[in-house]
Amino acid sequence: MDDEQGVPGDSGGSAPDSHRLPCEALPTGGAHSTYNPLETTSAIVLVQCEASGASSGISEICYAGSVKTSIVTCLQTDHGTGDGIATVLAEKLGGTTPVLVLLFASPARDLKALLAGVQGAFPGAVVVGASTAGEFTEQGDAKGSVCALAVAGDLRVHAGVGSGLRSQREGALAQALEAIPPTVDGYPHRTALMLFDALAGYGEETVLLAAALLGEGVKIAGGAAGDDLRMKATQVALGGEVFSDAVVVAMLFTRKPLGLGVCHGHEPISPPLRVTRAEGARIFAIEGRPAWDVWRERTRAIARSRGMDVDRLEDDGVGAFLLRFEAGLAVGPSYKIRAPLQCGEDGSLLFASEIPEGALLRITESVPERQIASAREAARLARLQLGGETPAGAVVFDCICRNLILGDRFREAIVAMGEELEQKPLAGFETYGEIGMDSGEMSGFHNTTTVVLAFPE
Repeated sequence: MDDEQGVPGDSGGSAPDSHRLPCEALPTGGAHSTYNPLETTSAIVLVQCEASGASSGISEICYAGSVKTSIVTCLQTDHGTGDGIATVLAEKLGGTTPVLVLLFASPARDLKALLAGVQGAFPGAVVVGASTAGEFTEQGDAKGSVCALAVAGDLRVHAGVGSGLRSQREGALAQALEAIPPTVDGYPHRTALMLFDALAGYGEETVLLAAALLGEGVKIAGGAAGDDLRMKATQVALGGEVFSDAVVVAMLFTRKPLGLGVCHGHEPISPPLRVTRAEGARIFAIEGRPAWDVWRERTRAIARSRGMDVDRLEDDGVGAFLLRFEAGLAVGPSYKIRAPLQCGEDGSLLFASEIPEGALLRITESVPERQIASAREAARLARLQLGGETPAGAVVFDCICRNLILGDRFREAIVAMGEELEQKPLAGFETYGEIGMDSGEMSGFHNTTTVVLAFPE
């Protein structure tokens, strides 16, 4: 299946014929653990992790009977504490013990201190997190804040962290995965929740290496940490520790499949164009000409109809122009979005992630209405993968570029996702890259895209 496509109903320029919906649903370091029975209303037995250097974590639960999954969220916009976040989550859970807690915080907040409070309140849970470029729950979105999502239910979670991602991607991933078992009896469905430092570079390669190391049958969802567009340093976290130049993987073993939906809101406006010179994330030439010249030439007419003069762009206008006209990288008959960040004095274009020399791309356009529609579509696709099960809630990874495009209308995208998920709780953060990849796919790192991971009750 194709990695992702645009919102249903698009003409898609010269896109090939297809009988499928454009956003078709995806096909359905070491630790020592000791059992620590705790008294709860659900007869839960927790495995409490004693991690070496907090480099890995395990949370396993066993239920005496069928127990539904519960998801609760918290959006803290003041300068509260991790203890305060944990109190809100505990009250909403009503005495149920969480297995997994996700914590996403602006770099304006002390992520390590927040983690310490949450992990201290839920010692049997795996707590993972990341710095962000924006935070949101079903309640709304904010900047300079922190959001959290807690999952309680009949699932097992194993997690680890690997460092040195920039220089040794495979080694960092192997380190993160070393404490994660390949299978857990009775829990046949595996989903890897992955967070990493995008400023280490090589986002696509990191995701592909993770897929190869995890093997067949594993869905991967996640995002690249942010730092409020400072582009200086990002952090990922496990337990009470935070790391840069690192990757965190939390493997969710479940009795029922989770739902993964991926969609963007871009429409091609150019024919396929060949990248003829590129290094890493910078494209120097397209069809043998400077990339910036080609970009302006191919968008000039449609930009003029939108009130933009591509030959008279001021410095602040270049950023808005590039956000509107991003690259669609050909992946089979489909395409994925790559966000251009800036143009160089030499006529090159720098993108948010690497684009190989020889690749085919199309210049695309997006407007707010399509960004809202694509968020709804990603949530719908995730719900479809639940196979008729009622959703308990979802975690969402949404690009900061989409927030910049939508501005105050980002709230409408949150509402649209909530409607598709039957008004269940959701939480997520604005990323520097989104991860959405099913077993057997050949690409899974995205820009300006919504990735929704839904949990069944």
